[in-house]
Amino acid sequence: MAKNKEASAVTYKAAFASTDGESVNIHYGRAEKFFVYAIKDDEGYDFLEERKAKPVCMDGKHIIPEMEKSTKQFEDCHYVIASRIGGGAAASLTARGITPMELPGTIDDAILKVWEYNRIQGLF
Repeated sequence: MAKNKEASAVTYKAAFASTDGESVNIHYGRAEKFFVYAIKDDEGYDFLEERKAKPVCMDGKHIIPEMEKSTKQFEDCHYVIASRIGGGAAASLTARGITPMELPGTIDDAILKVWEYNRIQGLF
């Protein structure tokens, strides 16, 4: 006999590069903090924590071990969002299974865009 199970809402984490906790307003490699949210497909979102970061962009140059260390701190996140993300950081995030996104604007607007993107990806 099959049990009737309600589909549970999918929850995933996203980290937003921000100087003020309200806007996605800084380049990934220059960010000193990220604001991490849990996004629940059918229920909204919740702020989880502020994560400190060491900027890894030095006038357009990167030290590979520092970049790897930087991206490793987001292994529990499905998305990392910044106003800009360079190719090296994007590749390092992608290699860890994290989707990098450039979404300048408010964090609320960026969360909506991530939610829409995630919903579309779920169709495939």
